[in-house]
Amino acid sequence: MGTYYNGVHISGNFTPLTKLKPKNWIETGYKIIVPYKFKWRHKIGKVECDCKTCEEHFQPYYGIDFFHAKGCAYVEIFMKRPQLLNLIQYSQMDIRLITSTD
Repeated sequence: MGTYYNGVHISGNFTPLTKLKPKNWIETGYKIIVPYKFKWRHKIGKVECDCKTCEEHFQPYYGIDFFHAKGCAYVEIFMKRPQLLNLIQYSQMDIRLITSTD
């Protein structure tokens, strides 16, 4: 849902974060907080994702994206040391993104 262009993640989902899916979520999209249910955790060095919840974003025609929660140790290490984004494996990547559907 969106694109990564020149270091900026451009997304078309501008709906507010809510607790439940709206009734017309298929047409309008949504953003909700859900429990972290994935079997893997992102890791850089000794720092590993410590999310208990994550954000689920749905936008029509783009699908579902899952993002790390605010305060996640994995995301915080990039905020403290932005030079890590110069590494080739992180340079073209949105570090908050966990996974997305097609």
